[in-house]
Order: sequence, then C-alpha cells, then structure tokens
Amino acid sequence: MKTTINYNGKDVQIDLTPAQIAEAKKQSISYTDIKCLQDALDYIGESLDSFNNRTQFDDDAQKAYKELEVIVLAIRQGNELGERWYYPWFNSKSSSSGFSYRGYNDDSAFSLVGSRLCVENSDKAKYLGKQFLETYDRYINADKLAVKDPETPLVNPTKTFASYTDIKTFEDACIVVGIDHLKFSETNKNLSPDTYAYEQLKVISKALNGGNHMDYTDTGVTKYYPYFNSVGSSSGFSYCDYSFGFTLSAVGSRLTYRTSDIAKYAGNQFLDIYNKYIN
Repeated sequence: MKTTINYNGKDVQIDLTPAQIAEAKKQSISYTDIKCLQDALDYIGESLDSFNNRTQFDDDAQKAYKELEVIVLAIRQGNELGERWYYPWFNSKSSSSGFSYRGYNDDSAFSLVGSRLCVENSDKAKYLGKQFLETYDRYINADKLAVKDPETPLVNPTKTFASYTDIKTFEDACIVVGIDHLKFSETNKNLSPDTYAYEQLKVISKALNGGNHMDYTDTGVTKYYPYFNSVGSSSGFSYCDYSFGFTLSAVGSRLTYRTSDIAKYAGNQFLDIYNKYIN
C-alpha cells in the first residue's frame, strides 16, 4: 500500500507493509472503538475463522471465556498490568436488578480473577463490564450448560473416594469425572499455562462437587469460591478465604463449589493450580 508523507517540505510516496499498516491502525484507535469480538480480533490480528476453529469443541461458557481473553487483550492495547489488576463486577441474576454491571474491583491485596481477564485501569474495567455484558453473562452464568452431564463410567476406577477430602490430586479428580488424565494432557498440551490450569480447575470443581456441574439456573443456591492473597502481598500468593455468589458475580460458575468447606479445601489443596490460573 502506498501512502504520502511530507518530508523536508515535499510530498513523498512510500510503500507500507501489511504489518506497518496494522500497527498504524492500532495506534490510531481508542479502546472504546473496540465494540465487539470482531473488533478485538481485528486488533490482535486473528481472523474469525481461526478463532472459531480453535474454539469449535468448546461449550458456550468456554467459548465466552476465550472471547473475553481476546477482548481484554485488545482493550489493554499492549499495556502491561501494574500492581493493581482491574476487572468488572456484576449484580447476580438473583438480585433485584438481574445480571447487570455493578462496578469494578481490583486485585491489589487479593487475587480472584485470572490475569487474562484483567485490565490496567478502572476506566477500561468499567467499559468491559458495560460493553460486553452479554459475553460475561455467558461466561459467569453459563445458562446453556444447565443440563446435567450424563453418567460416565470411570476410566480407571482403581481408587474410591468416600469424601471430597480424599481427592488430593488432579489425577484423582480425573478418576471421579471419568477422564483419562494422560489423554487430557495430550489434548490440551498446546494451551498456555494459565488456560491449561483453568481446564484443570473445571475438572477439579466438578469432582469436588460430587461429579456433576452445579445447576447454574438455580439462583437460589449459593455458590462458593476461594480467593487468595496476591503475589505482591506480605504472605505471597496463598489461600485467604472464601466468598459466595448470591447478589454479586465475578467468578465463572464452573469454578464454584456447593459449600464453603469445599471452597476452602479447593483453595488450599489445589493452590499451585490456582496460582498458574490467576497469575
């Protein structure tokens, strides 16, 4: 592509490479110009066909999460996260206002939301929560996953688990839900470390909840999740406490637990995997 520039008072035509054109477009737009997934894909240089191909086997909540990864990456516009990581916060579906944007939060002292869904300032977090509310709804509430999974025979029922506290490892969780952990590793080997950890945590959450995903449409059921002291805190990344989703939502339904005790156990027992996911 040829373009004209003024050099020493004279107009000069020069050729620009596709990469230079793409970079010029990036520098000329504001994050508020990114209004949909396609805008975000254009910004980061990925085609919609490529995105659909790599998400073709995902359920709707998984796909929504990956859409948000792309959108957040574009909204950050190449900026690194600082000491504070900002993310939008929502009223839950069971609140009087229904699922809606409530405000923003930041992970300065505590860690709750993975870094891939965080931006570097509050204005961008507000924009994300309002502009992409429908995508967050699909990710957090996962209404399309309300049908219970069919019974799946154990792949290798060499261990029995009398209690969720007997599930000590990711391999144990795989046995509970009927997954071959070696096949899991092979299938997901090309994922980034944080995305791989997210896939592991979904298996762990399902196992600790008795082998089934929770009923996401039952807004009368309180869903619990662990949160953590951040990397930058005096104690480093460590389990802090649990919280629950009843009037507020920030954590995807697939990483929630049916009791506070299970949430505590998950946060302590699988701390390393949560660390990889969040940080």
